[in-house]
Amino acid sequence: MNIAVTGGIGTGKSFVAKALAAELGCRYISADAICRILLEPGGSGYNKVRREFSDDFFLPDGSIDRSALRSGIFSDRGLRKRLDSLLHPLVRSEILQECHSAKESGEHLVVEIPLLFESGWKDDFDTDLVVFADTDTCVSRIVVRDTVSADDALKAISAQMSLEEKCHLGDRVIDNSGTFKETMRLLQALAAELS
Repeated sequence: MNIAVTGGIGTGKSFVAKALAAELGCRYISADAICRILLEPGGSGYNKVRREFSDDFFLPDGSIDRSALRSGIFSDRGLRKRLDSLLHPLVRSEILQECHSAKESGEHLVVEIPLLFESGWKDDFDTDLVVFADTDTCVSRIVVRDTVSADDALKAISAQMSLEEKCHLGDRVIDNSGTFKETMRLLQALAAELS
């Protein structure tokens, strides 16, 4: 079974996806990690971004200034759409190859995709899981993880599809607002159901 894990920024998608993969004893891949590899100098994604974007998004050594790019896409929807149109086909192709390989070998695969619904990739998977956390929890996680202000964290949250909408679109929802033990209990039950 190919399982997509999605959610909003600060919900704990990565933790949940990795923990679910561990519970299922299967591989985990991340759309963001694939994107990072594609954006390395010389990568197919890097070459496209280099041709389309100004020098403001590149460091003196030629590598992408990830901080500037992140700020830009959270404040400018047009910029985000341009970047997504360049990278999404490349990322999707890599993910679909991994999904095909997992199906061929009869294995589960957990794929973390933050923009699953926004990208229109829901139907690429057998099932999906939305990771939910309340806004205060998300803000505090983002502030600590990214060393940004609460205002910047809220901007990042508001730049994305609402969690409520994602929960409505998803096949399953895991509430990751509570303790580690609570989330693990939910994931163990889900893994038993999916096995």
